[in-house]
Amino acid sequence: MSKVAIIGDKTSVLGFTALGLDAYPVVDMKEARDIWSRIKDLDYGVIFLTEPVYWEIKDLLIEVAEELAPAVLIIPPTTGGVGLGLQRLRRIVEKAVGVDILAKEEEE
Repeated sequence: MSKVAIIGDKTSVLGFTALGLDAYPVVDMKEARDIWSRIKDLDYGVIFLTEPVYWEIKDLLIEVAEELAPAVLIIPPTTGGVGLGLQRLRRIVEKAVGVDILAKEEEE
């Protein structure tokens, strides 16, 4: 069975351990690159990244972009985010169905 991991600042990720996720807290965002290199090929079906981590390792994600696993999802940090995860999801859905159905639901 696949596991789930989360990489981000300590405050944002440690609470997820109560849900059974493997948390990888980073103090310096440069650590995120090392963590990603260590865990990307492990048995993770999903890896959550906080937005700052995503920006730090964005170039490394190309390695798994076309793979089914791990699915990489972006979440806001506890300090608040810019909605990057939703924007990315919107692009994926629009590419799959040809229309931005998420924006239409928001307008209603």
